Amino acid sequence: MESLQLKTKLLYLLLSVALGLVVVGFVGYYNLYTMKKNVDTLYFGSLVPLSELGSINDTYHHELEASIYHWNQGLINDDDLAKNISLGKEHVNQMWASYIAHDKRPEELPYIHYTETQIETMQSYFEEIQTLTATDHPHTTISLATLSDNINSIHATISKLITYEISAAQYERSILLSQHQNSLMQLAIMLSIILLGVMTFAWRIFMQIERQQQQLLESSQVLQHLNAKLEHASYTDTLTGIFNRRYFNLVYEREFKRALRNVQPITFIMVDIDFFKQYNDTYGHLQGDVALQNVAHVLRSSLLRPGDFVFRLGGEEFGVILTEANCSDAHKMAERLRFNVESLDMEHKGNKNTGKLTISLGAICITPIMGINNETLLQSADTNLYAAKERGRNQVVFTMTL
Repeated sequence: MESLQLKTKLLYLLLSVALGLVVVGFVGYYNLYTMKKNVDTLYFGSLVPLSELGSINDTYHHELEASIYHWNQGLINDDDLAKNISLGKEHVNQMWASYIAHDKRPEELPYIHYTETQIETMQSYFEEIQTLTATDHPHTTISLATLSDNINSIHATISKLITYEISAAQYERSILLSQHQNSLMQLAIMLSIILLGVMTFAWRIFMQIERQQQQLLESSQVLQHLNAKLEHASYTDTLTGIFNRRYFNLVYEREFKRALRNVQPITFIMVDIDFFKQYNDTYGHLQGDVALQNVAHVLRSSLLRPGDFVFRLGGEEFGVILTEANCSDAHKMAERLRFNVESLDMEHKGNKNTGKLTISLGAICITPIMGINNETLLQSADTNLYAAKERGRNQVVFTMTL
């Protein structure tokens, strides 16, 4: 359940990041579109009109006025002057039509109307000059002073309009820069909000993952502890607390192979409580369990080396494995086990020999060699135990094979 919740939160995190990126993309697109529109306005609404107005001024100065001066000085004939005036008027009309075709602000219209009136006046003026060229009037009938005044007047008018367009372009540029700054600020704010949100959400998820990992680690440690207890319980006799027959099978096979590999002696001792059936019949099964626990305790406490093991094989039978001990020491240990149990001084009326609880032991010490079956050790120990019982019990029958 917690894993599903974690996956859901991670999905929400990814969706939040995706949504944030979409929002940033939309804001970026909108700002770029607005900036493009402003650039178009600045270019087509201000820069292009400036070139058109400048072209009108150049036409009046460098084409029309210059043509009349050249005609007056006899440098060009009447037909050339008429042709130049027609071309100049046509160019002015084209530039002006192109200029007024752009979007204009309401406050700009009075300037445009006034300039348009001045241009129409100039067009009429040049039409009159064009008419004069078709008559026989002398050149002096055209006043150069009047021409200069008219040219200067239209130049001043158009220059004012150009100045206004420049001011408008500067204004548009200031708006463009302001929007550019606002776009950068909006983008920075959006990215900061998204980054902060993602980091906060991710931090919460990672903290939850950390807590779950800690819980998982604690659960794993508890499980390992329980497994260890369970494993120990599976190898332990519940009544006496010593190893059981199952663990004996594992240890015996392992230690026998090790002794065979290292050419070292191994000793197996079978232990049986003397007249235990009579003990249960006399003192009851509960007291019989106590007797088993006491014997198991004596056996375990008597074996102090790490390589020595004691097992309850079943009923009143016990088994002892001694490793890395020579046969002489193993024999002494078997005698010590018998003596220590007898020293418990537990009453046993069914034991006619001593009147106390005693044990019989059948032991064999062998250095395994290739070809010897590990069952041989068990059979020999069992045979010796039977011999100990036949000889009167409370004794050790020990054999060795080197």
